Amino acid sequence: MPADFPYLTNPASLRKFLEKIRTVGVPEKVTIAYLESLGFKSTNDRPIIPALKFLDFVDSSGVPKETWQRYRPKETAGAVLAAAIRAAYSDLFKIYPDAERKDNEALRNFFSTHTKVGEATLNLIVRTFKAVCDMADFLAVPQETSGGAGEHEDPRPITVVKSTLPGPAININIQLQLQATEDPKVYDNFFAAMKKHLFPSE
Repeated sequence: MPADFPYLTNPASLRKFLEKIRTVGVPEKVTIAYLESLGFKSTNDRPIIPALKFLDFVDSSGVPKETWQRYRPKETAGAVLAAAIRAAYSDLFKIYPDAERKDNEALRNFFSTHTKVGEATLNLIVRTFKAVCDMADFLAVPQETSGGAGEHEDPRPITVVKSTLPGPAININIQLQLQATEDPKVYDNFFAAMKKHLFPSE
């Protein structure tokens, strides 16, 4: 494949193949013969293999990797694919953390500076990227952070139960993130502030 990024003349074929992964057994190796056995007989379908390598679904010889196995369950497929896309297109996501939502022009601008292909191939690269993104669940995969105070945050879910009236108790689940620290005063001050604002009558 002459480009640094995968592309198919018909990106829908890659989507169909990814759907097949969840319904067929895991092959020993993904080859042209294997593609044809699943109905992908066009020569335009052959770039599916380098696309799978790019997404780390198979190794350099076509043997399925852990990503392939984790992608198979329907419940986790979208999140696994999103993580694979973020890793494979890491340079793109460093510039656009929400690259999956960018328009064609922004994506073409990025890929044009990272490849030497012509306009027609450039458009196919963009279409292929968007085709796999449409199948991924990016909401299930946190965006990479670039550092800063929140880089080592310590997520601590806190459940507050408060009920002074007869009847069912009211549970309030508050999700907060605290910066990781060894200083106990930080947590003491935090819980004191919570008590002050959540239970002002106590």
